[in-house]
Amino acid sequence: MPVITLDTEVEFARIVNEMTRRRLLAGGLGAAALFGLAACGSTGDGPASTSETPPSRRVDTAKGPINVPANPTRVVSIQPSATATLYDLGVDPVGVYDQGAQYISPRYASKWTAAPKIGNAGEVQIEKVAALKPDLIIGADYPWNTKAYDKLSAIAPTVIIPVTSWQASAKTTAEAVNKLDALDALDKRVAARNDAIKTKHADILGRYRWNILQGGFDNGQFWVYGLESEVGKILSAAGVQFATASKETSGGANRKVSYEQIDILADADVIGFYSGYDGNPNNKGPELFAQTGFKQLASVRATRLVPFPDFLPGGYGDALAVLDQLETGLTKLAGAA
Repeated sequence: MPVITLDTEVEFARIVNEMTRRRLLAGGLGAAALFGLAACGSTGDGPASTSETPPSRRVDTAKGPINVPANPTRVVSIQPSATATLYDLGVDPVGVYDQGAQYISPRYASKWTAAPKIGNAGEVQIEKVAALKPDLIIGADYPWNTKAYDKLSAIAPTVIIPVTSWQASAKTTAEAVNKLDALDALDKRVAARNDAIKTKHADILGRYRWNILQGGFDNGQFWVYGLESEVGKILSAAGVQFATASKETSGGANRKVSYEQIDILADADVIGFYSGYDGNPNNKGPELFAQTGFKQLASVRATRLVPFPDFLPGGYGDALAVLDQLETGLTKLAGAA
């Protein structure tokens, strides 16, 4: 079975590629600094052992099983989705990756802003990680994480999360920090919210069909998201029914559509779109919304447009936020019906 890429990480990868092309990659360590880190660190799963080995647990990772502290207290996150999940679990990492403040949910903004940053633009700065003296490092199976794996593992046990779905990634993160009970509580909250939304908004959910889209990064093209995308699964579980364009986007997260084909959105009663936290469309969304063909869609003329700032979920907090945003949209739709 092919691996399904997380929507949020697809977005992150695209951002990294865009920044790379603009030659904004952060500088790496000099050879002498790297040598110094290697000399003071150990090899294998973590720091050099002391005379008394602390209790540990075994966690399965993309790099194989590794030993992690039984209850880590100084966690560094080198991946945005891991950072979000740690906050959801009540764990405040001592260092986080800097993906850009505009991508940080208001739910996490104060903690994220205060946390030391250990890299950006697709680079993890090893010396900054080491200075924080972590007892656990968490990342995901992407090149900007894995290329630093050996050096990171010399500092502390490093959990590289397999990339399958946001739920699976959240579970590995919870296992790494010994918070599976907290994760189970979040899972139950999502299930309860789904049931509540389906019950309360049954009439509107049954009346309208949705297409889900993102402005994308390509001139003259936008992205349609389907039922198998992460956001599609969240909305579907809450009772959202999809129009043709989203229904026909299968086998992956999304597909690109040219502006000349905007009319494939015509049978949608509602359009849900990726927005910023200000409610305005993200990426090249403004260009799409400015197209005459888009303005002429029945859903747009009726202003049945629902913004989703957490369109690219990285964890349970994001999923719950998507459901909040859905309910806000459904309430508005009911008032206008």
